[in-house]
Amino acid sequence: VGVATKQTLFPPLMPAGRPFRVSNASRSSRKGIVASSLKELVSKILDAFVISAGIITLVLEEDGTVVDTEEFFKSLDDNTHFMVLEKGQKWTP
Repeated sequence: VGVATKQTLFPPLMPAGRPFRVSNASRSSRKGIVASSLKELVSKILDAFVISAGIITLVLEEDGTVVDTEEFFKSLDDNTHFMVLEKGQKWTP
């Protein structure tokens, strides 16, 4: 009888992604996106919403709080709902 062991040769390079919800400024489009960092989330938002300008503001959908630091992003819960604002757009309740 042998004993099976599992050994990880290479640890994951990035932490596991977390699920988030993102809507556009008019709330007419909503997407689910999995990301492990703020930079990755922004990159995936640009692709998912086909935003070519590359200049966006990411806010919390519930109150418009700007999410612009990795530390704040990491403090948010899974399934946090974000709103992506393009140039000239504002958060509205």
